[in-house]
Amino acid sequence: MNHFTFGLVLAVFIAAIAVPLATAEEGSYTFAVLCDTRSDMDGTGVNVSAVRAICHDLRARGAEFVLAPGDLFCGDVPDSFFLPHTPPIDSMYQSFIDAIEAEGVGLPGSDAEIALYPTRGNHEGYYFTMTKEEVEEAWLRYMGHAVPANGPEHEVGFTYSFLHEGDLFMGLEMYLYSDSMMMSGIRVNQEWIDRTLSENPDADRVFVFGHTPLFSAYQRDCLEENPVARDAFVRSIQDRCGVYLCGHDHFYARARVPVYAEDGSTITGWIQQVLTPSGAPFMTGARSDISKWNGLYEDENVIPETYIDNAMGYQLITVEDDRVTVEFIGTQDGTMWTRDAQGVYHYTYNTDWERWNFAVLDLFILERE
Repeated sequence: MNHFTFGLVLAVFIAAIAVPLATAEEGSYTFAVLCDTRSDMDGTGVNVSAVRAICHDLRARGAEFVLAPGDLFCGDVPDSFFLPHTPPIDSMYQSFIDAIEAEGVGLPGSDAEIALYPTRGNHEGYYFTMTKEEVEEAWLRYMGHAVPANGPEHEVGFTYSFLHEGDLFMGLEMYLYSDSMMMSGIRVNQEWIDRTLSENPDADRVFVFGHTPLFSAYQRDCLEENPVARDAFVRSIQDRCGVYLCGHDHFYARARVPVYAEDGSTITGWIQQVLTPSGAPFMTGARSDISKWNGLYEDENVIPETYIDNAMGYQLITVEDDRVTVEFIGTQDGTMWTRDAQGVYHYTYNTDWERWNFAVLDLFILERE
């Protein structure tokens, strides 16, 4: 069985870099990851400027497809969450789809140059003015119908897998069995994961994406809710998966997270956990309802590596032979910042997205033994 080691190359760039239109070398490929593009700044429920800027940039850098693990729009939340009122869910789906299609990205099976593979976040799962069934039907109508129909019973269109260049990708639903607040019952279908892995023994590399982190950073509503189930999930993927791709917290955070044995305390290995922010409201302490994260994980064995809370962007992942390079491509041009008399930073959105400059803000490399 293959294992991944971490040859970490860290880089933080201030200046933007020119981006030529990229082409992949034979035998290699590149894909992108975006997450948390929702907004509560306007009437669409989507940070359209961020979506268009990110899709435009990832296309220029040669991404062949995109993974999108949720919170793509604001969802069916109470009016108190989204003033003056919650936009209709159909219009939110359409706003996101229109934004990606304007930049050559579309759902699988569309005519778009680049396919986007989505999974739900808590915001796609909320049901406050609609029923749970209506919310799930809306997902299937707008997005779930386009993803591979190979998920487990009762999760077709929500959980799925696909192969690319012999590598296995698994998109995981986490909220079908949750409450209306999406705060409990967060889980993955471990039986399906085990079966999918066993049915694809020749897939040396496995990429797994889902909305919430394995190990809690800022928000506690994640897979850490059930550590026993979380640990079983991580053990099942550790041999072929070096990085878990997620979001939920609206900042970039990369950490080395432990693989626990069945006793729940013995550490048998490590994988990388990467959170991607793509335009949702920042968690910088600039708003009274969102405090700033202190950079400490709930689990003391998690090793923090990079934390950036004032940039939006995406992951650009290049796969070649025995090496996987993961870059956080970000920008601070999406917002304009001011500092008040108390020293607290506040921001407003910059919608002139065509002038945003993206650069590599973090980078690490996975090498297969």
